[in-house]
Amino acid sequence: MKNLLRTSLMTALVAGLMVFAAAGVKADPVTFSTTASFNGGAFSSPNAIVFGGMGNQLSLTFTGVTNSMVNTVGGFTFASLGEIQTATTGSGATITPGTTFAIRVTQTVPSGGSGDFSGVLSGTIDSNTSTGQITFTVTHIDINGVQYDVQNNPLALVPPSTNNGVTTIQARITTVPEPASMLLLGTGLAGLAGAVRRKLRARN
Repeated sequence: MKNLLRTSLMTALVAGLMVFAAAGVKADPVTFSTTASFNGGAFSSPNAIVFGGMGNQLSLTFTGVTNSMVNTVGGFTFASLGEIQTATTGSGATITPGTTFAIRVTQTVPSGGSGDFSGVLSGTIDSNTSTGQITFTVTHIDINGVQYDVQNNPLALVPPSTNNGVTTIQARITTVPEPASMLLLGTGLAGLAGAVRRKLRARN
């Protein structure tokens, strides 16, 4: 009988531990918007830049996301930060060396704040081929405990003949438990373990 009781109480302890652990990795909602800047200009969405001339041109247009809401199930998820669309006339053009590009993430949930990714554009794009790319020099930002990490660096830009010229900029979004939440989790686990120990001693 004592062994059965002990087994039952240990089962309850394990179940409790699983409940507390699950609370620590619940789905956390994150809401954010994105804008972009070329060559240090104003951040906006959409935002465009044009290269070339004499009938041979390349345009890159960034379109961000507005109030994008994602859930970080298990602590992380993947989401789009926006898209860059290529368009060409004539034989296209080469991106001016040293052209800079930045994406600003403005977060509203779980708390407000912003951060910038930055990089450099390079390559040549015509209607069917592309060596164009973004090489990010800042690939990680942290906004009040929510971490954003750019995926695919450098990021290849597709020509107009591929996917209508649209390249999606993807990021991994990770929510980090607040210290207060971790303290509460630890206190709860310690209390649960102590209660089980007291019950076992009382039965012996």
